[in-house]
Parts: sequence; C-alpha cells; structure tokens
Amino acid sequence: MPLSRVRIQSFRCIAEVELELHPGRNYIFGPNGAGKTSLLEAMHVLGRGRSFRTRRSRRLIRRGAEGFSVYGEVYADGVRRRLGVGLGAAGLALRLDGEAAPGMAALAETLPVHVVEPNIHQLIEGGPGERRRFLDWGVFHVEQGYLAAWRRYRRVLGQRNAALKAGRGVEAWNQAFLEAASAVDSPRSRYVEQLSEGLEGLGEALLGCALDVSYRSGWSRESDLPAAIAASAVRDARSGATQVGPHRADIAITMDARGVREEVSRGQQKLVAAALILAQIRVFARGRADGGLLLVDDPAAELDREALAGLMSVLDDLPAQLVMTGLSETLLPPAAGYPVFHVERGRITSVL
Repeated sequence: MPLSRVRIQSFRCIAEVELELHPGRNYIFGPNGAGKTSLLEAMHVLGRGRSFRTRRSRRLIRRGAEGFSVYGEVYADGVRRRLGVGLGAAGLALRLDGEAAPGMAALAETLPVHVVEPNIHQLIEGGPGERRRFLDWGVFHVEQGYLAAWRRYRRVLGQRNAALKAGRGVEAWNQAFLEAASAVDSPRSRYVEQLSEGLEGLGEALLGCALDVSYRSGWSRESDLPAAIAASAVRDARSGATQVGPHRADIAITMDARGVREEVSRGQQKLVAAALILAQIRVFARGRADGGLLLVDDPAAELDREALAGLMSVLDDLPAQLVMTGLSETLLPPAAGYPVFHVERGRITSVL
C-alpha cells in the first residue's frame, strides 16, 4: 500500500508542502536543518501517530501555529484510502476515509511505517522495552487479533499487580493471567521464527557475517509459565509486582555467536538494527501486497562507503516503498527514473 500523496501543514519548520510520491524510491536532498527529517517525521506520524524523534507531540507544531496536520493517500487494490492526523487545542485527531478513526491501529494497518534513522542503535543498546515494542509492532501486522490479546494481557497484568500491591492473594487472577499470557507469548514466538528467516542474507550483506535472533519469553527456559509463576510467588508479594511473564520478554540478537548489545561497536549496532527492520519488512510483505513504507534518514552521514553500498544493495530488492534523505546527490546518488526533491528552509521543490 504505497503512500501516493502527502500534505503537511504547520509541522516543525514546514509551513505547508505537498508531495506526490513514487511507489518505489523517492529522494529528498538538502542542507542540515532544511527540513528533510521533518518530512520523514510527518510521514511517520501519519502511520504511527507519533514522531520517531520525540514523544512530546506539541514540539512538532510550527512556531506561531495552533496545531499541525498531516494528510495522506494510499492506494490498495485500486482503492484510495485517505488518512489524516492532526494535533490542536482539542488534542490528537485521527481520520480515515473522511471519518474519525477508531484508533491509531486503524491507520497503522493502512500504512505500516518503518524508519532507519541515526538513533536506531537504541533498538540494540536500549532496554528490553525497546525490543518488545519492535516485536509487538511486527506481531500486530502479521497475527490477526494480536492487539486485542495484548490489551487483555495488559489489563489482567494490571489487575494482578494491583492485588499484589494491596497485599491481597492473587490466586483468583492466576488462571486469567496464564490464559492471557499464552495468547501473547505464542504469536510472539511464531513471529520471531519468521523474523529469523527474514534475516537470511542481511547480516552478510551489511556486516559480513550472519545474524541470529531468538525469543526470550520472560521466564526461565527450564520451566513453563505456571511453574515460573508458582516459583515467583514470594518475589511477587515482596515487590508488589508480577516478576515473570510476557511483559518481561526480550529478543536476543547475536553476530558470530557474540551478543550485539555488549560486544560490537555503535556503528555495527546500527547496522544490526537496520537488518532487523529490513527483516521485519520482509515478513510483512509475505502476507500483504508489500512491506509498507520505509523512511531512511541520511544514511550517507551515518555509514562508511562500504556499509552504505551494502545497505543500498539490500534496498534494491526490498518489497517496500522508500523515502530517503541526504545532504547531496554526490553522497547518495539517486537511482535513475525515481523522483528527486530538494528542500530548503521548509520549502520543497521537485527536481525530477
């Protein structure tokens, strides 16, 4: 479902721009501070409801404006879908096909957005929460009903924790907790298997060696969850919180049997994180027409020549729409036949 058109108003340094995008590649060039990343942020907001640079959405509003809006059009099987996200005095407003959207999930299903940007290493270097969000985002798109299962688990977990904090027994919650946990854990486990398959060849292309990913469920591999819950009863009561379960899950990534979080450089971490995102796109594309929209922010500034060449070769065969930024066409030569835009001081012009 490529994004064919996007209109952005009062977003960061952008007063108003409108772009017609190619379903394959799109290139945006300009000096630092010109608004390149802001364009990508706006597209990210359209598919995820938030920026990839800040969680404070009001910082995205152009100075002097009362709010921002982002509008996009997506075509799927010849049918036009219209998406809109706006932030004003009344808060965040979501629109889908001219009507209020029931939630951000409806827009995310219509426009899956991925991003490769300078802080991508946080997926590797950050805590388990970063990787759980990445994992859940992927499962949401390939496992029907997962969002409802995840929400139910969070609700039951909250109720169990409330009982623990109050010093009450939790036996009445355990069966519901186990059932809700299973409904989250099983699809996650299946998804990581698919993600591992999607990684095939990416480690070699980007880092010169194979990458492997495995799932850590959130309790000891030596026991099942009922046994782990029973063994953790005293710890749970002391801490006032459930110590085992899917909310403690993580994924482990290794490169030549080395843990990439502890034993590789920051630059290598960025490439590992990029490989995970590209693998996720491959998984997405198996169950739908394409893998969604991939935003790549100034890769030439982040990668050396060899790593950049490896990334671009992988992108050639990626089943996704691409929007890439760069300082100049010299550093990031655009492929022939695709649109090139130039942005400066929040204004954008079409070069090709």
